[in-house]
Amino acid sequence: MMGRGGSYEHAAVARAEARARRQLHSGSSRRSKPRKTPLGDDEFPEGATIVAGPDGKPYPVAAVWRRALARLIDAITVFFIQWMLTVIQLLWFMDDVSTRWQPEPWGRATSAILGYVFFHFVYTMVFLRWNEGQTPAMDLMKLRAVRTKDGSHLGLGRCGARWLVGGVSWIAPPVVLAGIIVNAATYLTVPFERRRRTVSDWVAGTTVISYNRDKEDAGDGPEEVLDEFGQPISVREQIRRKYGLFGGITGIGRQLGDRRRNPPRDSQSGRDSLSMSATSGLDRRKQGERRGI
Repeated sequence: MMGRGGSYEHAAVARAEARARRQLHSGSSRRSKPRKTPLGDDEFPEGATIVAGPDGKPYPVAAVWRRALARLIDAITVFFIQWMLTVIQLLWFMDDVSTRWQPEPWGRATSAILGYVFFHFVYTMVFLRWNEGQTPAMDLMKLRAVRTKDGSHLGLGRCGARWLVGGVSWIAPPVVLAGIIVNAATYLTVPFERRRRTVSDWVAGTTVISYNRDKEDAGDGPEEVLDEFGQPISVREQIRRKYGLFGGITGIGRQLGDRRRNPPRDSQSGRDSLSMSATSGLDRRKQGERRGI
């Protein structure tokens, strides 16, 4: 009976161990599967397309309504820039050109239309190239244009190609209506593309991602520097220690003052200065005795 009971207990222990091994193996295999998003679900909504940014981190693709609103805000901003330049007479020649040159079908508005296209081109190129893929409206709407291939910054060629499709449309008559229709038509490819790229993105090879500059740049501040006692050093003190500024001149003044108050006695210059002062004092004393002082 004892031997039979011992065999039952041994078999039960073996079954428990085998069950634990199976559970451990299944758990490890489940943990080895890659996650849908590299970060938490709070940052990336479910089903969002993730692409790489210029810093190598993953970012979700921007929403279509944000992109359309940013493009509209940029167009209105350029219009007000041109209007203000005209009001303050920096574009004083516009009226003369409009009066002399009135080709069909634009007529008197030809110079204003061409001026708007020029300012829109310069505005887009400058901000996309030298503001890291963000116009003011894109920065406001938390958007950023990057290369589709590797998520890097845009060059001048890609910035120009990205502007070309929607920018030239503003000169098509009727001007405002044609510009709105063409810019809206560039979004027809969005539902059929995984990265929600417009025609402008296809031509330039770009993708627009959701990017909050304030949030991303918050962790890029200067690192805290500690002194030999483990206390943080201010930026001014770091500059003074490294370059001698903000206190270097006062430090030189202190050294000169200390030398004047306490002349060096062990150096040759100190001996010379002491000997000269002593001899001058003796000469003055002898002259005083001669004069009967």
